[in-house]
Amino acid sequence: MRFVRCQFLLLFALVAALSLQAQAPPHPPPQALLNLQVPGPAADVSSPVTATAAFDPPVARVGESVFYRVAIDGATVDIAWPGAIPAPPELKFGRRSHGQLMQGLMNKFRPLASFLYEVRATAAGHFAVSKFVVEVRGQPVRIPAASLDVDNSAAGPPARHLTLEISQTNVFLGQPLRARVVLSASPSNTIEALREIQFNGDQFMSDKTTMRQAIEMIWRHGRATPAYVYEITLTPIMTGTLPLSAQAFTAGREFTGPMGITARVIIPDGPPHYVFLVSNPVQVNVRALPTAGLPAGFTGSIGTFALGPPQLSTNRIQVGEPVRLTVAVRSSGDLNRLVPPTLPRVPGWEIVADQPSGFSYTLVPLTDTVRKTPAIPFSCFDPAKDSYVDLTIPSLPVTVTAKGLPGDVPAMDAGFASGPSLKLSRLSPAPGGPAASLEPPQLRAGLVCLQTVPALAFLGWWQWDRRRRFLQAHPSLVRRREARRALRRERRRLRAASRRGDAAAFVRHATNAMKIASAPHYAAHPQALVCAEVLQQLGGAERSGATGATVRKIFAAADARFAPAPQTPADWPALEADVNAVLLRLEERL
Repeated sequence: MRFVRCQFLLLFALVAALSLQAQAPPHPPPQALLNLQVPGPAADVSSPVTATAAFDPPVARVGESVFYRVAIDGATVDIAWPGAIPAPPELKFGRRSHGQLMQGLMNKFRPLASFLYEVRATAAGHFAVSKFVVEVRGQPVRIPAASLDVDNSAAGPPARHLTLEISQTNVFLGQPLRARVVLSASPSNTIEALREIQFNGDQFMSDKTTMRQAIEMIWRHGRATPAYVYEITLTPIMTGTLPLSAQAFTAGREFTGPMGITARVIIPDGPPHYVFLVSNPVQVNVRALPTAGLPAGFTGSIGTFALGPPQLSTNRIQVGEPVRLTVAVRSSGDLNRLVPPTLPRVPGWEIVADQPSGFSYTLVPLTDTVRKTPAIPFSCFDPAKDSYVDLTIPSLPVTVTAKGLPGDVPAMDAGFASGPSLKLSRLSPAPGGPAASLEPPQLRAGLVCLQTVPALAFLGWWQWDRRRRFLQAHPSLVRRREARRALRRERRRLRAASRRGDAAAFVRHATNAMKIASAPHYAAHPQALVCAEVLQQLGGAERSGATGATVRKIFAAADARFAPAPQTPADWPALEADVNAVLLRLEERL
């Protein structure tokens, strides 16, 4: 029976392994992996920089606003734009705007910068802005000339521009408002997309999650016309009268993101023609919230909100049993801007906000003495009423029991009450150790010095390790240093032998000293050197002179020890000064 059971288990394991192998996802083909490694288009910064300049429109009336637009194939940060444009005095240049985008050209990206001026003509005639030169990445680039015809009898098309619409121009600090950028269709019913939409105003914060774009019908000059519409929520972060304007590039059919189309329009074909457009500035008056009468529970929510009656999952609960409290919220605006209230600390209750955080809470009673749920303070600021609104979540009656728990809570309380009462211990009969100061150690100057000890220790260890690695890479320095130490020891022994009158010891120590001073140059043991190798460390004149003779005489006396009748030179006391001179000469070469 056991054998049959083992066979069944082995068969089951084999079938499971085969099924897992059959369900394993197939490996991606090599071509798919190669496609992931293909680099994207590179930025083209090496091609010659070109520039264009033109008036939009080229024909206008006296006092009519036109735009002078310059486009350069380069990044804005690389362009040294002049402060003034050489233009006739009849052309009054107003505010200036600039923008940049990356345009796709075949398999490369190339930056495109555009500078835009608002111009008004004060007289009729033919006016031209002469050509001038700007520097792009340190190289001169010629801006071509552009002309404008000002004629009151001419009625050309108006200048292309964006329209910026604001839901409210009088708001409070932190109150969200809706901004709407509109680009009307051309007379031929052609519509273009917008790229690099930007709001000029550092005092506003945009919420990209609320962005909406569409092609729809709008009312312009008393008639319906199709237009490209871009909407987003902005929040002022400063007070005062703040200017706000919009800018963007037309991008042909390069629509990005989801879009609703409810109008019949013509979308241009072919490569896009990027044109830099701006809108007229809109003044937004931002006021600060009133500080007087600030109620409890205000979390910064601004808008028109209303709370429904709170709902409990049950009103009969036991101690420790969670109950859910939910509150419905109504608003005429965006509920995403509503900040839930801060949970209070109430004796007898544990309050936990449900995830995701909102107006749903889990309440846990900690004792059976509570008779109602805690009130949760909450308030918001209603800009329509220009005042704070109290939206506190009220209390609800509940019945809390302790039945069914392990033990009777009242009996437990009585047992604790009948037990020994806890009290503080008596004061110490003797004082503790003396304290130099009541100042905490964190404020003492010695702590700063103590904290520098690990840093100094680490710095010392680092210097030691750096020196060790340097000497490891240059062993000749170690050999020379050890040779100088050994040479000093032998010279002391040499002087001691001379004072004792020991001729044999004098010769032995003099020979060892010469070998030690010459050994680092051969990277050999000192006892392996001979007289010729010591002489090689002297100059040619020294080897043939008195210095060389002294070395030969000392080595000859040392070699005489191995003769049948050892002999020492009779004039060895006179050789002490010559030996010291030889050793000083050899020590200089270490």
